[in-house]
Amino acid sequence: MAAFTITSDINPTKSPIKNLYEFLGDFKNFDSILPHDKIEDFKFNENECSFNIKGITPMTIKMAEKSPHESILFTSEGLAKFNFNLKVHFIGDASSAGECKVELMGDLNPFIKTMAEKPLTTLVNTMSEKLSELQVN
Repeated sequence: MAAFTITSDINPTKSPIKNLYEFLGDFKNFDSILPHDKIEDFKFNENECSFNIKGITPMTIKMAEKSPHESILFTSEGLAKFNFNLKVHFIGDASSAGECKVELMGDLNPFIKTMAEKPLTTLVNTMSEKLSELQVN
């Protein structure tokens, strides 16, 4: 297995960091940063969300760690050969707009990693862009 980290571009936010942090800390809102053309059957409860990645597999995301107004760490379950951590970073003063980025960390077979790297990079960039464009009051 080969450990990897894929980091999105850093994007300026339209909403205050505090609002985005609280918004994303509620699983009912996690769907708003997912690429809807690749996800189906989104479900959530207080502790986790689950969805199917079209053509691949169902997965469950749980919250692992929250650092107020700085980051939220999510962990995955359900993918037999690919469990990962997804960390959303909030950069700047909590009371004003700032920047955000998404980081994906995991272990993959080196051959699979080569094939998956481009789509995973697209995924984290899409998530970061969608988060940055949210207008949350």
